Amino acid sequence: MRSLLVRRTARAAGNEPRDAQSLLAAAVARLRERTRSEIVVAWAPGEDGSPRVAAAAFADRPPLAPNALEFEAAIRLPGACVLLAPGSNAALRGLAGRHGLAAAAPVKSADGQTLAVLLSGAPDGSAGRPRALAALASTANRLALPLAAAEAERRLVRLDSEVRRLDRLALLGRLTLDIAHEVRNPLVSVKTFLQLLPERLADPDFTSRFRGVVMDELERTLRLLDLMIESPRPLLAANDATPVAQTITCVLELLQPYARQRGVSLTANLAPGLAQVAFAEDVLRQVLLNLLMNAIDATPRDAAVSVATSAREGAIELVVCDAGPGIAPDLRERVFEPFFSTRDGHHGGIGLAIARSLVEQAHGRIRVRAGVTGGAVFVVELPAVVAS
Repeated sequence: MRSLLVRRTARAAGNEPRDAQSLLAAAVARLRERTRSEIVVAWAPGEDGSPRVAAAAFADRPPLAPNALEFEAAIRLPGACVLLAPGSNAALRGLAGRHGLAAAAPVKSADGQTLAVLLSGAPDGSAGRPRALAALASTANRLALPLAAAEAERRLVRLDSEVRRLDRLALLGRLTLDIAHEVRNPLVSVKTFLQLLPERLADPDFTSRFRGVVMDELERTLRLLDLMIESPRPLLAANDATPVAQTITCVLELLQPYARQRGVSLTANLAPGLAQVAFAEDVLRQVLLNLLMNAIDATPRDAAVSVATSAREGAIELVVCDAGPGIAPDLRERVFEPFFSTRDGHHGGIGLAIARSLVEQAHGRIRVRAGVTGGAVFVVELPAVVAS
């Protein structure tokens, strides 16, 4: 009774097999029918390079797996050969004796790469006769091109899988940088207050405000980490509503020591009676911190950074102005790209990219233009909360 040892792969009816496993399985089955051999087997390198039985058609005894020495002897054959021919080496004679095989033919690509080895055997020695040997050689030759194409496709699939894995790692790296950047902002604020604490320790107003700021910033850091670990809620919820002036005042107070260290003053012009924005307070703080810290860094000593607000139809507009060198028109879109910077010798960051992403998630808009007296002006439009 004939048996076929092969893992079949699904394919459309009527289509020729394209993967190496199916090609070899079909080839050994046809070859056994043509030569009436007791066994035809295909050896091929496995994923780890070690030889294995890739496919086999046999009557009774299933084939043994080859060892490295036997496989090496078979792939060195110049073509279809009888294993026990006069002058054959000990490895080939041992291969014939251990496996009950009579003939072998390597299948090689045009560049000489070994793709597989076909072997056949029969107790009456018919597998080594000229007609059977010619069929073995013909099958090996016909297999070379499609098997090489299948191997190339397998490598492309493997490469594609590796590229996707690297893409996931790159995404993880960018996500880690995003979180690190956002955690850095509150830590900078806490560090600044700690540096001022020794000289202001006797000031109860300062220590009270310091405790409130530190607790707020640490809570915000914990919430950022919770978003990473547990994702308890969407970054922007439908019912978010935040008072703009109060949040801006808090952020400016937080950044005053940071700005003072750089000789930069902070000013605000906040329109009275503004509606709330449809933006979570944590998220609005993140956007403001990113914009204002970039503005402070771009502004020279003894100059000012300003933030202003105004009401627009259905929206609130926030405007952050710095006194830096400004941004050339052709670079104003690129400043929102991760790691792009207009500052010489300064590594690009992701603060503005994060700010734009957050604003656009809330169906808002952020853009940059030149200031009237120089510098850069960042304009953020956020949807206002409609009073019910």
